[in-house]
Amino acid sequence: MIAHLRSLIFTLIFFIALELLISLSLLGEQWGFFIVSFLVLFAVFAGWNVGKKIIFSFLPLSLTISSIGLLYFIDSTREQQIFGFLVSLLFYMSLLGIKRICKNPLDMTARSLFSAALISIVFLFYAVVYGLYINFNIPLWLFIGGHFIFITFVTFVSLRAYSSDSRRIFLYSILIAFAMIQLVWMANFWPFGYLTMATISLMFYYVLWDLVQMVFLETLSKKRIVITIIYCIVLTLAVLLTTQWLLVG
Repeated sequence: MIAHLRSLIFTLIFFIALELLISLSLLGEQWGFFIVSFLVLFAVFAGWNVGKKIIFSFLPLSLTISSIGLLYFIDSTREQQIFGFLVSLLFYMSLLGIKRICKNPLDMTARSLFSAALISIVFLFYAVVYGLYINFNIPLWLFIGGHFIFITFVTFVSLRAYSSDSRRIFLYSILIAFAMIQLVWMANFWPFGYLTMATISLMFYYVLWDLVQMVFLETLSKKRIVITIIYCIVLTLAVLLTTQWLLVG
């Protein structure tokens, strides 16, 4: 109950600060830097306070930075406020997921909550970096390098809840990050918008992460591998067949 209450209080503070950032026109632009700085520092504190380790601050911190970046791509203030509310719910879910997965990694409810929060955070990251890359003149090497660093860290943090073998976790994190930057490089030539790119990248990341998670939990089997891969292929085809293709050239 205390864990729920603490996460709820942190979420309420996060929501109020994010809504203040969205309503900058009422406060004056000079408050922007102060509110953004507060949100970043508060995300670090909340993750550390709930997870009891500074490493778990990376998830709420990534959520905060990605959410602030995505606000740039939302024109309507009303839609920004709705987005802020949904992100706040995700912030609560991530804190609660961190608390419960650290307490009992084998708890299926905790694993589901933690996985949902992780995947949502990764999607927001992909959406904002693809949006920045497509709309601004960002060098490809910087784009890929940012992906590699983020995926390595977020994978390491998420797997740290399942094992204390840091060397093994880091190795798997590097392998997943390396596989993802290959996809990122190929995606550079695809004629899609940033949300479609983010969705496809997220599906491939989830497949890799889920397989590695099963390795650490010793539940990996040939049947699970085949089902996961088929599931990813079907979803990818569904996205490609229903999305709008952009004209190139």
